[in-house]
Amino acid sequence: MTELDPRDEPAGPAAPPRRTPVPTSATELPDQRPDSPQIHDDEWIHDDHPYQETSDHHDHDDEAEPWIDDDSEHWDDDDDRPGRSRIVVALVSIAVGVALVVGLVWIWYGRQVNPPGPPGAVVNIEVPTGVSVRGIGAILEDKGIISNASVFNFYAGRRGAGPFQAGTYELRANSDFDSVLDALAAGPARPAQAQPVARLSIPEGYTVSRILDRLVESVPGTDRAGLEEALRSGAITSSLRPADQPSFEGLLFPATYEVGPQADAVSLLGDMATEMEVRLDRLGIASARESINSRWGLDLSDYDLLKVASMIQAEAGNPDEAPKIATVIYNRLSRGIPLGIDAVDRYGAELAGTEVDFTDGELPFNTRRRQGLPPTPISAPGEFALEAALVPADGPWLYYVLEAPRSHVFVVTDEEFLAAKRRCRELGLGCG
Repeated sequence: MTELDPRDEPAGPAAPPRRTPVPTSATELPDQRPDSPQIHDDEWIHDDHPYQETSDHHDHDDEAEPWIDDDSEHWDDDDDRPGRSRIVVALVSIAVGVALVVGLVWIWYGRQVNPPGPPGAVVNIEVPTGVSVRGIGAILEDKGIISNASVFNFYAGRRGAGPFQAGTYELRANSDFDSVLDALAAGPARPAQAQPVARLSIPEGYTVSRILDRLVESVPGTDRAGLEEALRSGAITSSLRPADQPSFEGLLFPATYEVGPQADAVSLLGDMATEMEVRLDRLGIASARESINSRWGLDLSDYDLLKVASMIQAEAGNPDEAPKIATVIYNRLSRGIPLGIDAVDRYGAELAGTEVDFTDGELPFNTRRRQGLPPTPISAPGEFALEAALVPADGPWLYYVLEAPRSHVFVVTDEEFLAAKRRCRELGLGCG
């Protein structure tokens, strides 16, 4: 437990009386006015100057020293109504400003989904074989059917739309999203001739580097440098990535994707990023953040929860124990105990091209010496790891240790941990 050092200062002497005599000496008393109010995601080890009542100040026989009692100039010490009024006005102004911004954004969003004016002329749209919903959105924007492909992709993801059949579609310019999605779901006016479609599988737990390797191997004509540039330049986007974070680690959802003859690897990367956004939205990440904050007092972002999910992906021996591993992570974070997840340290060493050093607390991915979460996720978490991070188990555990291949025992105390570690060593399960 973290001990808190009390820093309370002893209280000073009582404040001088509110009513102040007009000074008669060369040294005048300062005006006593109230101050303005101040607005102030193997091993888990983790001057006061006292008021001088002299005869100069309290000579009640001296009628030449009248008392000043001007309420317009001297406020009562307990009366901070002017300050409170300013705060209330400021808060109301902020609330009105936020409401205005939200309202404008909502109006803008609505005009993208359901644009003003009637639909335009009929436009024939070719949907190639194997193209993703994201790719279709780009085609629709280019042809003037919709005005914003990014909003369309988000909207289609919320509806769970797609995939759609390849072929020629007759759509109208300036159409609303629902009518476009309905027309796509109904099928093309002229279906495309059947062409072979390959399937590309991205395993759970793959790093960005391994995902790029898989794309280069599986998609003809793919250049790895081009894929790295697409991630670096902003050609691929993700609402889950912080503005100051260049890495896409953990943001590309691992799944099986269809790859048609005209598919390109950059589009596939965009599909993976969109799919991760859709999956987290469906799992209710916003309510999960609130629940975790209420339970552990941890104010975690969506990106933080992806970090947790990536560690669960690396550590869980099987999906059933994943929610318990999430609980161990949150219990240790809430107590300020280093996570001690060696998979994170190994990832950091691989990223830096160095040997693993568990003793150097200056290394950003060292979880034995440093508290808190690592700078980024360490891999691409799959569905079960994401769900475990968002819906952890109930329990007091602080450690977990292998007790059989792909199975951990969960314990609370140091003694239980050390005993479990000894058994792990005796069984030759690789506990260091």
